[in-house]
Amino acid sequence: MARVLLLVALALHVAGVALAALGELRHRVGLSSSGAVVLLSAWAAELLTLIVLGVTAAAFPLRTGPEYLLVLGWFVLTLHLVLWFRLKIRAAALVLPPVAALMVLSAFVFSAGESPEHPLRTQGWFVFHTSIATAGVAALAVAFAMSLLFLVKEHALKAKRSLRVLEMLPTLEALDRLGFQSLLYGFPLLTLGIATGMVYSAAVHHHLWIWGPKEIFPVLAWAVFAVILWARFARGVRGRRSAILAIAGFAFALLAFVGMVR
Repeated sequence: MARVLLLVALALHVAGVALAALGELRHRVGLSSSGAVVLLSAWAAELLTLIVLGVTAAAFPLRTGPEYLLVLGWFVLTLHLVLWFRLKIRAAALVLPPVAALMVLSAFVFSAGESPEHPLRTQGWFVFHTSIATAGVAALAVAFAMSLLFLVKEHALKAKRSLRVLEMLPTLEALDRLGFQSLLYGFPLLTLGIATGMVYSAAVHHHLWIWGPKEIFPVLAWAVFAVILWARFARGVRGRRSAILAIAGFAFALLAFVGMVR
């Protein structure tokens, strides 16, 4: 049943992405609003899928790599809907829903025939660690989206191109500020996730550190985002260089999730 629900959620997600993107690119409010409603339906379907997975297994749905991706996709879509309905930042529809849809698609593809190897690791401290880390990466996805939109708009402005998409984008200052604010939320969560992961690893494996993608890439992402924060606070660096680093940092964080489904 969970797989059927996941397929429905994926179909709704793809339809919502298409409607929202077309609406924004063609400046059709009706299409954009329809896309937002369909994405909200996809959000509900994904949440229902997670509930069914949890009830069926009597465990928190963070047992496998595909489940991690599904939870991350749900978190990213949640933040997009907050940006859309509460903050009225519609331009994020060009980046965040496609990123979330890709995660849900990956969860669907890799979930076929996979069974959890360590079902008992979905209790207590492990749930806290994985939930915090996933929420942190989702917040950093917003920083990635704002950074990507910043670079697109900056390039178009420098090239003096009159693109219709520029009309829907916030100012460069607003994109930079939103990306930085997202980083201020995501970085502490990622830090806490890494720290609790080390504690959990020490308790289960009797080692603080295991040389695997789940450990290496989050730390690399943490280092990149730490450099961004240091550069902004100590050197006043912002704009293009900060945006490029934010994109690189999110890529490292995402590689950790990719490593879970190898």
